[in-house]
Amino acid sequence: MKLKVLTVSQVNDSLSSYIYANPIFSSVRVVGEVFNLKKTPYGYTFLSLKDDMSKISAMTYLEDFDVKVGDTITVQGKINLYKKGGTYSLLINSYEKSGRGQEYENFKILYEKLEKAGYFKSEIKKAIPKFPQSIGVITSASGAAVQDIMAVIKRRYPVVKLYIYDSKMQGEYVEQSVINGIRRLEEVNVDTIIISRGGGDFDDLSSFNSENIAKAVYESSIPIISAIGHEIDFVICDFVADMRASTPTMAGELSVPDISELRTKIRLLESKLISSYKNEIIRYKNTLTNCISKIKSNAPYKKISDKKNHISKLEANLKVEYEKKILELKSYIEKLDLDLKNKYEKKIQQSKNKVDFLISVIEENNYVKIMSKGFAIVEKQSKVVKSSKDLKDKDIIRVKMIDGTISAVVKGE
Repeated sequence: MKLKVLTVSQVNDSLSSYIYANPIFSSVRVVGEVFNLKKTPYGYTFLSLKDDMSKISAMTYLEDFDVKVGDTITVQGKINLYKKGGTYSLLINSYEKSGRGQEYENFKILYEKLEKAGYFKSEIKKAIPKFPQSIGVITSASGAAVQDIMAVIKRRYPVVKLYIYDSKMQGEYVEQSVINGIRRLEEVNVDTIIISRGGGDFDDLSSFNSENIAKAVYESSIPIISAIGHEIDFVICDFVADMRASTPTMAGELSVPDISELRTKIRLLESKLISSYKNEIIRYKNTLTNCISKIKSNAPYKKISDKKNHISKLEANLKVEYEKKILELKSYIEKLDLDLKNKYEKKIQQSKNKVDFLISVIEENNYVKIMSKGFAIVEKQSKVVKSSKDLKDKDIIRVKMIDGTISAVVKGE
């Protein structure tokens, strides 16, 4: 029997008609583990459900669809066929949570084990070299991640040498391929290793929750940057690595400096150094000038000159003081002379006055002068008679007068 040839559209139309005509597909209940979850700003959510054997795409318009990757949920909805793309999905009308999925539980168990073993400690993280000479990238050579990394590094730091290790980044051979890449790049002795792949669903990234990959990253002698998936994706490899990058592009930026920024910094440093050197030269010049000045000021001939000037100054001061003292002394002597002269003249005058007074007294008391006035001196037995009571009748007396002496006899009355 010859089979009828169908177009692609005819096949999809037949399948669509079959699905819509079969009641089992219009309302089904499905249990599975959530992965590859994406919420849009338009109010609907895309996700996938899986079990140990298969997976199915799904979407929902439910506003309260509060689930996360790893949740096990039971949903009710209908099967839709997207004829243009030839794919089908489950349109979810309602759901209920059934618990955490096995993948999440495995992740949690391994995380706790490695954390207890010290794989995540910040103090053991190796520093990413600031100016690497070579970088090894473990990724798919045909993927978009390697192009992003190479473009960023070439733009920011074109002098670095890149080694691309073409690794399986999805599927059952990922683990051994990544481990081999780490060992090979250690042999090359690159400065930094980047492990990177683009975004994917939970299953696509689950290989990087491998304990063996974690151990290889932990034991690597070279710093490793992990850039697996997108910013919202976290795998065990991220926690063990020395640095996590949210995207391959970010990994490229974190692995190398920006050469344009370095040039700007170098120019600034050069300017600062030149300014610093100029300031140092000025400082040393001033110091040298001060030293020369001190040497000159402390030179013997300078000291002699200074002493000579000092002596001349003292001599001038002494001359002024001497002349001043001479004038003061001369003035004092003249004053003293005048005072002595005045005192002497006063004394002479006083003495003269006294002599004159004494002379006048003497003259007043001169018996000759007195006798010239008619007075006479009476003596009895060579003694002056001062009172008539000293005489008695018939006493012989001598009477001295100005012009001679006579004897007389007292005659009583």
